[in-house]
Formats: sequence, C-alpha cells, structure tokens
Amino acid sequence: MNDTTKLRNLIIENPDLPLLIFCGEDAWHDEYPYEQADVGRVGIKELTLYNDYWWLDKDDYVEELANNLFDEEEYKDISDEEYDQMISQKVSETEFVKAIVIYVG
Repeated sequence: MNDTTKLRNLIIENPDLPLLIFCGEDAWHDEYPYEQADVGRVGIKELTLYNDYWWLDKDDYVEELANNLFDEEEYKDISDEEYDQMISQKVSETEFVKAIVIYVG
C-alpha cells in the first residue's frame, strides 16, 4: 500500500470500529523476529471468532460449523434437513463483528 489515504479515511469515518490485522504466510519467514511485508488490501468486514479463528466469510463459517458439529452425539439421529435448520439457527444467533481489516503479506 503506497498510499494510506484509504486506511486513514476508514479510521476517521469509523472511529469506533476495531482494527484487525491479518498476516499471510508471506509476512513472516522465520528468519528474523520482524520482517517488512506489504499491505495487500484494507476494508471493512463483518467477521466472527470461532474455535480461535476469525471467519471472514459467512459461507466458510457455516461450512466449518457444520463440519465440526457433524459428529456430535446430540445431532447423530436428526435428518439432514433438521441438521441444516439447526446450523442456520446457530449462525443466526452468532455475533458478527464489524471491523476495519488490514491484510498483510
């Protein structure tokens, strides 16, 4: 990111939003404690924290939730339709946080 105008404007226009920074594998090569990396993009996203991971895409979150709960004892005797409804209900009850997100690396 050669110009910080977009990031600066996002912060000024949304001062109450948290700022989250996500680093890709190109951001650190295990050679030095700190390495310079390029900012790939910046924007406002709605995301949720599940199993210690931030989920930036609701569809990916639905898939992860469905995969994780599939083997749970309490859901083993319900139909596929009931299971899908249960997942939809859990997703609708999930808190998604709006944040300014910076992608590095």
